[in-house]
Amino acid sequence: MRLLLILVSLTFLFSAIASAQTPANATLSANRVKAQFNANGALFTDFQKGQFIAPYAPGQPEVSLLRASGLWLAGLDPAGNLKGAAQLYNADGKADFKSGVLDENGLPQPGGDRVTGIYRVTAAEIAAHEADFADNGVIDNPQPSVFGWPAQGNWYFAQYHNGEELPFNTRNLAGYNDNNLDGSYDPSRGDYPSVEVRGCAHNIVPAEMLWFSSHDAGFPHTQSGMNDTRMEVQCQAFAFNCTEDTPLHDAVFICYKLIYLGTERLDSAYIGLFNDFDIGNPADDFFGCDPSRALVFGYNGDNLDEGGYGADIPALGVKMLRGPLNTFGEEILMKHVFGFNATALSQPVEYYRLLSGSQIDGTPVPNGGIQYPGNPNDPATDSEVSAGNTPGQRYVLTSYGPFTLLPGAVNEFIAAYFYTQQPGATPLQNVQAMYTRADVIGTFFENCFKSSDQIVCNPIVDAPVLPAPAAGLKIYPNPAAQNFSIESEKTGIKRVQLTDLTGRVTFNQHLIGATVQLNVPVAALPNGMYLAEIWLDNGALAWEKVIVSR
Repeated sequence: MRLLLILVSLTFLFSAIASAQTPANATLSANRVKAQFNANGALFTDFQKGQFIAPYAPGQPEVSLLRASGLWLAGLDPAGNLKGAAQLYNADGKADFKSGVLDENGLPQPGGDRVTGIYRVTAAEIAAHEADFADNGVIDNPQPSVFGWPAQGNWYFAQYHNGEELPFNTRNLAGYNDNNLDGSYDPSRGDYPSVEVRGCAHNIVPAEMLWFSSHDAGFPHTQSGMNDTRMEVQCQAFAFNCTEDTPLHDAVFICYKLIYLGTERLDSAYIGLFNDFDIGNPADDFFGCDPSRALVFGYNGDNLDEGGYGADIPALGVKMLRGPLNTFGEEILMKHVFGFNATALSQPVEYYRLLSGSQIDGTPVPNGGIQYPGNPNDPATDSEVSAGNTPGQRYVLTSYGPFTLLPGAVNEFIAAYFYTQQPGATPLQNVQAMYTRADVIGTFFENCFKSSDQIVCNPIVDAPVLPAPAAGLKIYPNPAAQNFSIESEKTGIKRVQLTDLTGRVTFNQHLIGATVQLNVPVAALPNGMYLAEIWLDNGALAWEKVIVSR
């Protein structure tokens, strides 16, 4: 028994040491923001100081608008036990996340974590790859970043990553454009990396993109002390190089894909985003929010940022673009935004209190958990300015919930970080200008990152424009009880994927040859609404809602 206890203790010790190791890191710098990312999910930090440099210009002094940011999540299992994880600073080796992907059972990969790096690709590299393929259908000069992209089924991955094989799993990894619709990433056949966002075609190519994965399974959570959830967190971080008068040139996007691999549902679950606003000098800051815009922001509390930006002080906005889904498939709106003392956390339940809209001691946050929702330029609204607060350090948590997290659920959690610095403007004038810029970013996202006359971004690869779905695409019967058929009158069907309203894939079939009719079995599925994603052999992509009812 004593030997067993020693072995168990050593296992946890080695797991804790592994989780505390410095993760891989990489930087985005495609536009006027230079931002560091770490493979364990720690954002905008080098673990010594903040690394969200804005405005960024090579060779110029670098000042950061953030000290650190990161994902929080928590919920209760059927027995009422608290499970969760929180990303803060990894101070003294404390960590709830580490880099890598989980196996099919939601456990660390046998033999140690795999896919622990940060994988980077640029639009220029993708453009070169596509031009190489277009001239004769053969890749003559492989781009290492394209051929080494960690996308599902990439047989070339090991060749570019010291022999490391991608683990087999049924989940997608990094996003890609599937040129021949065979359901596997093969850059030798023209496939290329792309941003993956639910409801958008897979041909979005930003100027620069990073992909990495982290998880909270199989090791002690030395930051929060909460039990692990078996959550795999895949993250895309990307930036566009746009005309300088648009907010896209001053922004980076964060797209989390949260894959819940636990075996029990989590009730009263919350997902949150932690931000330590450091507007240059961290000792004189304010924060606020605009719930109608799903916008959280930090700004200087006076007109002089000593030791930081001086008198030319930007405001930083965090535009929340997509929240998790409830069990009805409806997107959950931003629930809480408020400040707290991040240095006072000591117990697991305190993290959950914060996520659920209370302070560390359990005191409910006023105004339903939405703090300072007013425009600080308007003294009649609720802001730190109208409250007469003293500027200082600001730690802010934005959370979504409560909702039920079912095993296998896949959620997206997406935000854009952008700064506003108008020539000669005061901090409050920059906040005023920030509202309109947040709207522009929101519209850009809703339009699946497409350029327009108002927003010109370059370089973006000349990816093939997907044609509209062919007329005559039919689904019947709908509602369906045992099965339904998809019929295309004018072009063949290459692939069909069916997901439920929590994002779980319930059916996925790739066809070697195209067919004009495909039968999809649904007898084993519970009643409800499902989304059928249909790829056609002319390159079109269609989405149709299907009802299962008996």
